[in-house]
Order: sequence, then structure tokens, then C-alpha cells
Amino acid sequence: MLSFSTVHALAGCLLAADADAETLGWGQPATLLLIHDRPPHGAGPAPAREVRSLEFPLHRDDLLTDPAGLPALLHRLAAAVGNPDVTTPYRATLDAIIGLIRAATPDARLLAWATCYDDIHAAGGQPRQARRVDALDTDGRLYTVTRLRGEDHPLLGVTDTPDSGIPATCPGLAALLAATAGYTHTRTGAGAA
Repeated sequence: MLSFSTVHALAGCLLAADADAETLGWGQPATLLLIHDRPPHGAGPAPAREVRSLEFPLHRDDLLTDPAGLPALLHRLAAAVGNPDVTTPYRATLDAIIGLIRAATPDARLLAWATCYDDIHAAGGQPRQARRVDALDTDGRLYTVTRLRGEDHPLLGVTDTPDSGIPATCPGLAALLAATAGYTHTRTGAGAA
């Protein structure tokens, strides 16, 4: 189970991803983020782990070739992880990301998968362009960051038990978590952060 400080740091990481996307501007390709943590470099008594994210943009063409768009692509990516019979242009990227994490930080712990994308949000009955960051952590907690175009600050939502009104990306993020859970080490027991 993730600690409060880890959940807080994960939410901060997602807000930082939204801020980075805001700097790049609207109309960017959807981005996939693998969020993990690692022990800090400084040795001290029970130091907090450092939350990090690795991101890569998804190909805009891949989202347009399937009517279901991003949710379907997330499922295809999950099916391709660790399955050499499934072909995807992302296999090399996913394998490289996971390989880099394992090589550089053997004690890395997978926290969440997230995606950042442009969407339409019905605010006050009027459709408005919005940027979304949806994430699902290893405890099944759902994080949503929504920034309406023209607004200075995004809205952050964290739901411990998502049941209704979940984003369409949630099942695909869950599939990615399941497919990659064995690639990074998860500490359990009293030492978990």
C-alpha cells in the first residue's frame, strides 16, 4: 500500500506533467508516463523515496487509426509488453524504458501509469477544450488533472475507489499496470514507503 507521502508526491508529479504540457502548448500528441520511485542518493535514516516519471509522446497517427483512440492504444501497448507475438512500434521504446529503470535503479518501484492528452470537457453545459492527465497507481487509486483552456490552474482529483465516471483511459492504464508490474521491484512490509 502506498503511503500518504507517496500519494502526495505522485499527485505533484502529475501536476508537474500538466505544467510541462502547458509550457509546450495545446495540440501536442498524447503522452504516456511511467511513474516510479527509487531510494534517494543520500544515506540517512529512513529517507523518503524520490518519485520520477519517464515519458514519451505517442504517435498521433496511431490514435487516429482506431475509433476508440487512446483507450484502445493503451490496451494494445499492454498486450505488447512481454509478448513477442504482438507487434507495435512502441515495443522497443517500452523495453528500453523498463530496461533503463532496472539497470539504473534496481530498487525502483512502479507507482503508476499515466497519460496526458487534449480532450473536450463539458463545463457548465458548454463544451470546452481541456487537457487531461489520467493516472492509475498500483493501489488502484485514480488521479485526474483537468486544465480547461484559458484557465490558470488545473483541477486535481484523487479517488481511492473509482466506481463511476471513470475516464475511458482507466481500463487501459490498469492493463499497463498489470502488464508491467513484474518489471520493477516493489518492497512490501514495514519497509514500504
